[in-house]
Amino acid sequence: MDNLQFVQQIYHGKNCYADSMTPEQIDLLHIPSGVESIVQKMINEKRIVFLTGNPGDGKTFIIKALKGLLDDVFVVTDMNSMPDWKLPQLAQRINDCYINGEPCVIAANEFPFHKLTNIMKQHHPKLYEELIGIKKNILVLGYPTVELKRVCIVDLNERNLLDKDRCVVKSFIQKFTNLLLPYCGSNHILAHNVKALKNGLVLNQILDIFSFISMSGQHFVIRDILEAVSYMLVSCTDAERDDEESGYYYDALFSTSNDLMTFAVQFDPILLSKPELDEKLWNGEFLEGWQFDCPSQWPVQITKGNGSVEEATSLFKSIKRKFYFENIYAMGLTELQPQDFRECIEVLVRMREDTRRIKRMLIYSMNRLFLSTDDESEKLRSWTTHSYDLSRQAGASVSTRYIDANDLELAYPEPAKWLSEMEYSPACIVMFSSKRRDIRLEINIDLLRSLIRIKNGYPASLLSTQYEQTVSQFVRALCSAGISRDYPDGEILIANRREGTLKRLRIENEKYYLGNGVGF
Repeated sequence: MDNLQFVQQIYHGKNCYADSMTPEQIDLLHIPSGVESIVQKMINEKRIVFLTGNPGDGKTFIIKALKGLLDDVFVVTDMNSMPDWKLPQLAQRINDCYINGEPCVIAANEFPFHKLTNIMKQHHPKLYEELIGIKKNILVLGYPTVELKRVCIVDLNERNLLDKDRCVVKSFIQKFTNLLLPYCGSNHILAHNVKALKNGLVLNQILDIFSFISMSGQHFVIRDILEAVSYMLVSCTDAERDDEESGYYYDALFSTSNDLMTFAVQFDPILLSKPELDEKLWNGEFLEGWQFDCPSQWPVQITKGNGSVEEATSLFKSIKRKFYFENIYAMGLTELQPQDFRECIEVLVRMREDTRRIKRMLIYSMNRLFLSTDDESEKLRSWTTHSYDLSRQAGASVSTRYIDANDLELAYPEPAKWLSEMEYSPACIVMFSSKRRDIRLEINIDLLRSLIRIKNGYPASLLSTQYEQTVSQFVRALCSAGISRDYPDGEILIANRREGTLKRLRIENEKYYLGNGVGF
């Protein structure tokens, strides 16, 4: 099999399974990762290593890439194919390694791993207790409460391979384009794809798209990434493809060939609109700034000829994608990508050095979940309503207490020290009280993006009520724990949520004072 056929079969799903690859094919795809270094270190230290994750996460591939190191080590590359009646024997074999100070590596998907731990609980309680303790401390806030001893778990579910700083997409693109160079002479589209993906501008734009996808809150396995990259490059060489598809990488990326590319569709440049630019691209008036070749045909030429509007529209979409990736003047279009994704990435990257600003942004947006005109960012308000119908928004609410911003902290879960080399990006931020760390609000990527949208002016009323309920439960728990404070002078806030108005009620000298401003 030549290299072109090898890359073709990756997106057909035939070369994405390490157990069917030859050592030479493993070498062709191999890109050293932090996980390999971790497994190697753990084996050298004679530990029991459990490599867990979803199908396609690369467990078998990692083991095969370390074959020389593991020649004298007990290894199970795939527990999925093992019948249930053999699991007690496997548990015994692992326990023998545990007792005798011998290393071993066990690769398992989540459900088989769960079945194995249940057997260990019954028959090997000491091994089980250590295993569960490590599992609970894979991700930690601060310092792990369990010390690494004989057992190590490397959970590939926590690995993020699309983060731009440690993205494997760039490495795969570089490897595939080098493999495909000899075949470019016979296919001009393949030649363009290879040449383009070696260009710095194009590569940066593609990595941005994958970075946005990483903020989707979904976990994509290594198999998804391999399929997407190979399809971008060599779908043009597939004799069975639809003739209507051009096969250029910028069109192929936004097909729906797998789950990852389905998510890419929401960042398709055709969804970004700049009327003046669109008009020029339609009429063939944008002739400058192209990195390679300028389009030879424009949509207007089709509509003025014998072509259909559908045909012209299809060409326009392809040209606009080409412009996005290959024109030096595409920055204005790039900036139209959803702002919440960009800011979400920035928040996760800059949170430690800019914690104060980010915390106040989150408080501001949380308050606006309850009152659309609230500008408070120093106090997280506690609101009470008398509506028991959670399917609709309560019209009025009252606030007598708040949590001061200085009483709240932000952090994100990080891999335990022994997993520090793993490719990782936090999937959530945790807000908690400095006085009660057990009361936490987990701000996942979905909630974080929603709070960023609110900060940017998006109406909270158009969002799901689940966000309001989640924040409300967190605030109520803090109030019940005595973390909250009264407003000065016993002030009471009364909000008309439908109108977005706020009144302040104060009792002074046995009289009620009702006003709008802070110092009424």
